[in-house]
Amino acid sequence: MFQLSKGQLVNTIAFYPNELTTGSVVLLEFTQSYSNTVTGSFSASVISNVADTPYIIAQFSGSLLPSASGQYDFKIFDLTQGSGSTLIWNTTNTQWQLANTTWEGAGITTIGDQISADRAIISGSDVTPITEYLSPNENARYKVYLG
Repeated sequence: MFQLSKGQLVNTIAFYPNELTTGSVVLLEFTQSYSNTVTGSFSASVISNVADTPYIIAQFSGSLLPSASGQYDFKIFDLTQGSGSTLIWNTTNTQWQLANTTWEGAGITTIGDQISADRAIISGSDVTPITEYLSPNENARYKVYLG
């Protein structure tokens, strides 16, 4: 089970994939467990995909998480980048007449197989942060007087 926080700059997860993946990006699809009304998806960068460990470690920004706190079901998919270069209108230096690739097939990211599924507890922006008061002396004593 993942423990995630919307207020955290970077969230890191580790999961065991059902099948081997060599991609550098995964897609996380979420659904709120309670009502199934909060849904969405976002991509996460794979930071560790070592062949000698069974786990994949990925990171993503907390701002991508839903605002509503609670329990969520996550499905994790492999993402693959198309062979063409990404062409974004009004940001590419390639002129329309000189482009040797179709705009439709250039750098399209496709969703692969589902490689894992897990649950998560998300601390959203609708809950105040938990404050912990730590003390080096946890051996408190007290007396109770009856009468």
